[in-house]
Formats: sequence, structure tokens, C-alpha cells
Amino acid sequence: MNKLSRIIVVVLLLVTIFFTGSYIYLTHKVDTLKNEKYLDTSGDMRDELQSLIKEKSEAILLVTLGLSANQNIKNAIKKKNYKNIGFNDLIVTLQRYSSLQNIWFQLITPEGKSFYRSWNDKKGDDVSSVRQDIKQIIQDPKVISTISTGKDDMTFKAMVPIFDNGKFIGIIETMAKFYSITQKMKNHGNELLIVVDKSYKKQLSEAYSQTFVDDYYIANPLENEKLLHIVQKSAIEKYLKITTYMIDTENSLLLTTLQLADMNGNPMGYFIIAKDLKRIDLSEIEQAKNGVLEVALLILLLIIILFYYIYSVNYKRLIQEQNEILESSVQEKTEELELQTNVLTFIAHHDHLTGLANKVLLLDRIEETIKHAKTTGEQFSVFFLDLDKFKEVNDTYGHEIGDELLLQIKNRLKKCIKSDDTLARLGGDEFAILHKNATKISTINLIDNILIHMKKPFHVKNIEIFTSFSIGVALYPQDSAKANQLLRNAETAMYKAKDDGKNTYQFYDKKMTEMALQKIQLDADIRKALKHEEFVAYFQPKIDARDEKIVGLETLIRWMHPQKGMMTPDEFIPFCEETGLVLEIDKYMLIQSMKQIMKWQKEGLEFGKVSVNVSTKKIESSNYIEELTYIIDSLQFDTSVLELEILEGQIMKNPQKSIEILNKLRDLGISISIDDFGTGYSSLSYLKKLPVTKLKIDRSFVIDLPASKDDVAIVRTIINLAENLKLEIIAEGVEKKEQLDFLVNEGCYNIQGYYFSKPLPADECKEFIIAHSKGK
Repeated sequence: MNKLSRIIVVVLLLVTIFFTGSYIYLTHKVDTLKNEKYLDTSGDMRDELQSLIKEKSEAILLVTLGLSANQNIKNAIKKKNYKNIGFNDLIVTLQRYSSLQNIWFQLITPEGKSFYRSWNDKKGDDVSSVRQDIKQIIQDPKVISTISTGKDDMTFKAMVPIFDNGKFIGIIETMAKFYSITQKMKNHGNELLIVVDKSYKKQLSEAYSQTFVDDYYIANPLENEKLLHIVQKSAIEKYLKITTYMIDTENSLLLTTLQLADMNGNPMGYFIIAKDLKRIDLSEIEQAKNGVLEVALLILLLIIILFYYIYSVNYKRLIQEQNEILESSVQEKTEELELQTNVLTFIAHHDHLTGLANKVLLLDRIEETIKHAKTTGEQFSVFFLDLDKFKEVNDTYGHEIGDELLLQIKNRLKKCIKSDDTLARLGGDEFAILHKNATKISTINLIDNILIHMKKPFHVKNIEIFTSFSIGVALYPQDSAKANQLLRNAETAMYKAKDDGKNTYQFYDKKMTEMALQKIQLDADIRKALKHEEFVAYFQPKIDARDEKIVGLETLIRWMHPQKGMMTPDEFIPFCEETGLVLEIDKYMLIQSMKQIMKWQKEGLEFGKVSVNVSTKKIESSNYIEELTYIIDSLQFDTSVLELEILEGQIMKNPQKSIEILNKLRDLGISISIDDFGTGYSSLSYLKKLPVTKLKIDRSFVIDLPASKDDVAIVRTIINLAENLKLEIIAEGVEKKEQLDFLVNEGCYNIQGYYFSKPLPADECKEFIIAHSKGK
């Protein structure tokens, strides 16, 4: 065996070892990534279920707390007459407007006897003799919220003691099943089987579903017959002991289990959660796999090149030993090979006709730009350009003229772009541009520049040719954070431009196409308005309906536009929130309001507290408290007359942070009001911790009062909740006398709305204050 043969054997052995090692590594890598994905997915499934359970427990508790303060219920207990309680209407309302589809109520006397059940007519029995929790709440009247298993099923329970003038007069209990949670999990692609521990079998003497598997009670067999059939085929306990996840390859399912303990810490319930494996996104794993394969192929290519190099060197030495005359010829062949490699590399990344970057090189540069943008926060845009009617040029004048036209177009496009932009030809009559470090204005300017340059005719061999581009644009990061997807989105936008008549452009987001220039102009107008103080403060009075005395004001912004006249907040505030200009507007309006308040105070006017709205972006800004403190000190402003209105949904985005910020505002002497209360979802556990003094009932619940039974029930609940939490209450949007009469009758006396006054400019508001300072 000669030296070259031995080299071939060694190389083949290395290739075999390399492929074996690559296969083992790839298999291990894919298994590891799948395990991580399944762990994350199973964790998300359990987290979602725990969140739904907590949400429903708090919702049931919130309803029960509201009902505990209801005067009708208190009267019914005292008179022992439940016929006019109205639980059936409440149940229908909850079924229509909430996830509480299956809910029951029970009233219990202080002696522990059932006074009323919404699900049957049985009453008078002593429930405290069979239920420890009833006996406990009688001995120590406190709120109890739990999940427990009774005779017929495992249910949510909330028990709240009822007091009348400080006297304990009974208990209201609300119960609900898990049906809504099962449906919500199913809506998110998760199947749910609810299992009660076998230790409860004797207790479940009147089991609702009558379905048991190995002495374990199945609470929802009809909602998930497939999952029930799976656990029936094998030992159910293997599913109850899943701590992370289990893969059922036969049924193509990912399974995990959430265990629920009773009050003593013993197992009570199990929630077996299943997700179809097809619904789990493994695209990232496939991409990682492809990446490893690409690296493996690249290494193989390097081995082949190395082998070829070694082979060439040894072959050269062999030839030199035989004939030194051929040495110079071998050197020339080697140089030719290197030149050909360079040529092939260039061809692989460039268009053969124009010499521009091709699609491969363009995508590579987009990837590099994405990596750079992630660290710098810069934006960029991707253009997809398609020549209009290029086929007619080729058909009429031939491909030689068409090719020359493409070369001239390339030259014009290069004049339009920056030096660090990339111009590419994707093939045929399609071009692309990577516009780096782009802004909305620079992107639109580049589009206009291209369209202007394309208006001039092209002269190809004494032939005058007119052509144009249809242009599609995708933006990073708004439209995608992946190179391929950005280019596809730009192509999609280009086809929209074709459909719109060609010789035009479209952004991937059509709204940006329509609004890009308008937003630029609006941005400039708002900055000019701030500079020239075009924004003015209007004030809407707040009235105590009992004596029509003014008790406060709310500051509302208006824009006196020099061309468009008065503009309401709906016409510009959403844009300001999007661009961050709302931070400047909030500061501007706060200062204007403070100055007007101080002016009225010097004139001896009395008008209560003045509330000013604060945006989400403003209260989340890092220097908000520092800036507010500086304004107060510089104006020497009395904060006791200032109230800040904050949206309910804004507070609940980050309750812990909200509590911290609101406490600092309270320390400055500023009152806090929750605006639009009832339109969001406030967790009761956080609401009672917030340093707020007032709830404002949203106008959407007031407009149909008292005709709407749903709105009546909601408003009563909010008023009762405010009373229990010892908070002030005010209703906004009151325009009619019947609305006013209902609210006053229910105990909400502070009113804001057109019934008493629309928002007024400062001078008119002053007259209103004087007229209503002492009431009627």
C-alpha cells in the first residue's frame, strides 16, 4: 500500500468517525432541546391552570363580599323571607357576562341552619353539625375562601359573615364548579381531566357524575371522554404521580398533573392536563437541528478540501521525485484552483448580470444587521422592488435590451441609497434594498427618491424606455425579527402595491402606509403646540347631588389648533402615548392645572379637590416622583387639593410597583382616585392594599341606568364594595334625571356629567364655582 492509499484510508476513517459522532451529538442535542421544550410547555400548562383557579376563587369571593353588604339580603335574613332576594337574576347576569356559568348560593343563620339554597327548596337543616367550616365561621366570623369536596362534587367555596349595624346575623356561601376552567383550558389547546382522591369515595355519597376509576372520582367525564378513556386503559395512579411531564406516543399527547391539597395538606384533587404534541411549536428545535447539520456539512467540506490539499501536496512531491521539470506546472494548477474557488465564492453570493448581492448575501447581511440592532436598538427597513411591465420590454425588444435596461436601473438605484445600505438583485426584474439605521422619515424619503429617479426615461441603444417600480417595505422590528420573514413581508407589501395600480409603494402594515406622513405632521404640530401653549385646561365640576354644592373638579385637556380649531383628546392622545409625547403633555397639563388652582385660591374660591389624569407612560417613568416633587416645590403648591386619577387597568399591570409609587404620592399629600372602575379586573387582594381614597364608576355602566338590570347589578356591587372598603364613590357620565335619582337612592351622591355641567374653560368654570359654592 503506497502513501496516497494510506492517506485515503485515514481520511475515510476520519469521515466515518465524524459522521458517527455528529449523529450521536445531533440526537442528544435534539432530545435535550425537546426535553427543555416539554418542561417549559408543561410548566406553562400548570401555571395557566393555577392562574385560572386563583382568578375564579377571587371572582367568587368578590361576588360574595359584594352580596354580604346587600341590604336586600340583610332584610331577608332578619325577616326570614327569601322570596325577593333576586339571586336568580344575579345568576343569569353572571352567566351572561362572566365566566361564572355554574354558581349556587346558600344563606345560613347564626345558629348554623340553612335558611336558603338556590339549587333546591330544602331549608331548616343544621349544616353546622356536618360541616366543620360552618362551625368555625360561627365561632369566629371571618371570610373563608377555599376548594373542598362535599357529598356530590369538588367545588369552589366562599363564605362571608353578614353583619348588620355591627351584629353578626348570618352567613352567605357561594359555590361553583370547574366547568369554566375546563372550557378556558380547552380554548387554549389544553384538555383537562379533574380527579378527586380515592380517600373521598365514601364521602361522595351523591356524586354528580357517578364516574369512578380505581376508586378515584372523575368530576368532568363528559367534557373530556378521550382523556378519560386513556386513564381507564391503564393504572390511573401513574398519571396522578407526574411531577414534570409524560409523553404518550400512542395518543400523541404531552401530559402533566397539578395536585391540589386539602386544608390539612393531604391530597384532595388532581388536574390531569394534556396537550396535542402537534400543537407544540418545535420549529426552533428543527432550526437548531438544521444549524448543526449545516455545521457538520461545512466541516465535511473542510475535511474534503483538506484531503484534497494533502492529496495534491503528496501528488506534487511524487511528481517532483519523478520529474522535477513539472514542478512549475503543478504550481500553476494550484493557483488556478484558488482563483476558481474565489470566483465560485463570488458567484455564489452575487448576481451574474449586475454584480449586485444576490438573495443569499442579502439575507446574510440582514441577519448581521438584526444582531447589531438588538444591541443598539436601531431600526432598519427592507425594500422589495419589482419592475412594472418588464416582460413587455423583453418581448418587444429582446433579452439583450432587457439586460442593458437592468444595468442602467442598477446604476440609478445605487445613487439613491447610502454607502452602508445593500442593493441586491433577487432574479429577473426583482431588486431588494437593505436600508440600515432607518427612521420613518428616511424610509419614506428613500421611496420618494426612487420613484423620482424612475420617472426619467432610459435610453438603451437609441430606444427610449419608460418603466417604474412597485415597492413593498417591511420594518424591523415591527414586522418581524427574522431575515426571511422580513423579506417575505416586504414581498407581500409589494403585491399590494401592484394591486393598487403599480408605480407606487405599500408598507407591510397598511395603516402605516396611510398614516406615515400624517403622523410625521401630527408629531411636528404637537411639539409646536407645546412650545406655543396651544393646549388649554378645561374643568368639569363634581357635584354633591343632595345639595348641588360643588365638591371638586376634573381637569380635561383641549387643543386649540390654529387651523383645525378645538380638538378633543381622542384625536391626539393615543398618538402621543404611542410616541412618548404624552409624558410632556402630562407635565404641561399638571403645571397649567396647578397654576389655575393657585389663582382661584388667591381669589378666595372654594371648589374641593381638583383631579388630574395621569397616563400609564408617565407614572411608569423612572423620574416621575422626583419631577413631581420639583414642580410642587417650585410652585409652592398645596397638595391637599390635588387628586390624581389613574386607570384601573394601569394599576393592575404591575400591582406591586403601583403600590410602591402610590404610597410615595400619598406621602406627598396627594389623593388617588381609580378611574373607569369596573372596566378592568382588580384583584381584591391588591385593591385593599392600594392607598386609594376614591372609586369612579365608569360612564359605560351609567348610560343605561336604571333600565339595564345588568348595569344596575354591577353599579350596586361597586357601591357596596366601596362602602365595605371605606372608599369614596363618584359616578361619571350622568346626563339624565333618572340616572341621578337611581345613583342617589343607592348611596352614590357625588356626580360628574352633563346633567350638571359640561367641561368648562377657566373663566366660565369660575362663574360656576361662585354660583354653586354654597349649594342650593
